[in-house]
Amino acid sequence: MGAGSPGDAARQADLRAADAAGDAHKAGPEMRSAQETGAKRTDPDPDDADQPGPDQTGPDQPGAEQPGGEVAAPERAGPRWSRESRRALLRRACLVAAGAGLGAVAFAEAADVLDRNLPIRGGAAGATEVDRGPHSGAGQIAVTWRVQTDRKLVALTFDDGPQPNWTELTLDTLDRYDVPATFFMVGQRALKNPGVVHGRMARHEAANHSWRHNDLARADAQRAGDDLRRSHDAIAEVTGQEPALLRPPYGHLGGGALLAAARMNYRVVLWSQQMVESEFPGDPAGHARHIIDQMAPGTILLAHNVGKPDRLVALRGLPRMIEGLRERGYEFVTVSQLLGETSRSV
Repeated sequence: MGAGSPGDAARQADLRAADAAGDAHKAGPEMRSAQETGAKRTDPDPDDADQPGPDQTGPDQPGAEQPGGEVAAPERAGPRWSRESRRALLRRACLVAAGAGLGAVAFAEAADVLDRNLPIRGGAAGATEVDRGPHSGAGQIAVTWRVQTDRKLVALTFDDGPQPNWTELTLDTLDRYDVPATFFMVGQRALKNPGVVHGRMARHEAANHSWRHNDLARADAQRAGDDLRRSHDAIAEVTGQEPALLRPPYGHLGGGALLAAARMNYRVVLWSQQMVESEFPGDPAGHARHIIDQMAPGTILLAHNVGKPDRLVALRGLPRMIEGLRERGYEFVTVSQLLGETSRSV
């Protein structure tokens, strides 16, 4: 058939326009409202990023023929993301994700680098010789909390002295009951109060508790060594004993302090039980009973002969504690004597 006349073409166009108007009328006010709403939008809605574009009609999309020959009305009208726009959005999302991942890795690596700024050898944490030469001292060091033994032995230890009144009260009680003990002395206090312990250490053991009770865990090997050597010499001068044991202040240990102690052939002694005076205010007898009930063979017991007034609870309860432990078969020894028990059992 030949091409239609211009009048036929015009009539066909009018019919198509009428069909379109009828479809719009059938869609109802909801569709018109959606179209009007979409017409007002000027910016693309990010929620449309997952909507197929005009060239991606599916069975549930506007313009797709539904079962029964009907055409689905669009759920919402307005601009659609083009394929190029979606690809650009996906590229940007991938770049953001990649940047976040690289940022996390960079942060982790930066933290590792910052940590490596600590000295590989030396510093408060370093427990190795900086020059990598032969290790001075015995080349090893032992740290003891308690001793494994079947014998009912207990080592009574006193920290932070000597101090007038406090240390004298302690020594008087120990002398009365013929009990040996180990005194971890602060070197500066020993030099300041030599008369407190002069001539009274025959049955007791003197040990090192640093020069001024500074935290040795913060010191490198050089500084810790200087501190311990100064204290060592002061204690030896005042008591006539060369200390062989170290108890670091607060029980804090760093690599530098360990290395310094090894250089001086010390043995590090901590504790497995301690006085808890603050739990028994004004009750020396109750505190003594508590210590007795908690005692076990090989215990290293921490006490203080300097400090706050509440520590007097333990010192005033010493007679009851000594008597109660002896009634249960315990024997008091110095720390070095208790450590000798380890050698005997091996």
